[in-house]
Amino acid sequence: MTTFARKTFDVAGYLACRPTYPAKVYEVIQAYHASTGRFDRALDLGCGPGFIALNLASRFKHVLALDPSEKMIRSGLQPEPGANVVKIDYKVGNAEEITKYTGQGEEGLDLVVAGQAAHWFDYPKVWRELTEAVRPGGTVAFIGYAEMVFPRYPQLNTLISQLSRNDDQLGPYWQPGRRIVEGLLDAVPFPTKPAPPPSVTLAGHQFVTARVAEPALQHVAGPIDAETWRPESAIRLKEIDGAPWLMTKRFDISALEGYLRTWSSLHAFHELHPEDAARKGRGGEDGDIVDRAMGRIRRGLADAGHQDKQIEVGWPLILMMIQKRL
Repeated sequence: MTTFARKTFDVAGYLACRPTYPAKVYEVIQAYHASTGRFDRALDLGCGPGFIALNLASRFKHVLALDPSEKMIRSGLQPEPGANVVKIDYKVGNAEEITKYTGQGEEGLDLVVAGQAAHWFDYPKVWRELTEAVRPGGTVAFIGYAEMVFPRYPQLNTLISQLSRNDDQLGPYWQPGRRIVEGLLDAVPFPTKPAPPPSVTLAGHQFVTARVAEPALQHVAGPIDAETWRPESAIRLKEIDGAPWLMTKRFDISALEGYLRTWSSLHAFHELHPEDAARKGRGGEDGDIVDRAMGRIRRGLADAGHQDKQIEVGWPLILMMIQKRL
């Protein structure tokens, strides 16, 4: 069971502090999908509280959202009352069993989006399920983001890396898949060997398609074959208009602390070290592991001359997409 599915997980804190994808991400996905796909049925896979599903609800006639965490599903976001968009259908479910909740072939899905969830998947099972559940011409999009950075103060990025990666900090407490996230999903396979163009223009932006040592999809039994998915449509986007693609957010310093407290590694650390959890809120060296990290961050910002109550942070983005043949 993932940390997010545990009864002790703080969904309200997650909702308040987690970053949300910029509108540009959805515009790019829509422009890509519109070349072959319809806008009838969409799925937010590993939906969490439904940030992606909420956006899809304004673009599709039916939106399904699946997550293995019952707490996340109970907290699922819905459009504002009176808004002329569809109500989202939330269900507890796993990526490896999509067809339990959807139709297949012509009765299936037009678009499947997974945001910061693909590192959990059993890829052979998931691609087999997607091959059955996605309509001809449909799109699958995986969005991911790597470790947080300070765009204006890159010299402080090591403070986040130390908290996240060091063996005496939270490094050993991440669940399997963290390295896949930090690697911007380079280890996530497509269902066919990609043959992407060197660059693409989507929603008015130029993207150079990232080249990686493409992993092979191993041990697949089922309907996937070389003719199912379009290899020339399989793209990885990490740079936009000649620069790294960053998801950015301005945080109050206290809200930055709140974001760090949504990390699954912190919850695992505190379960094994309740004595540290009991020090939460004391501040500085008297506080818990996040209080101590925030003390170092505040000192670093002061040394850099930062006086604003807010700070801009960023996360390097990756968008993987592929289309099924018509």
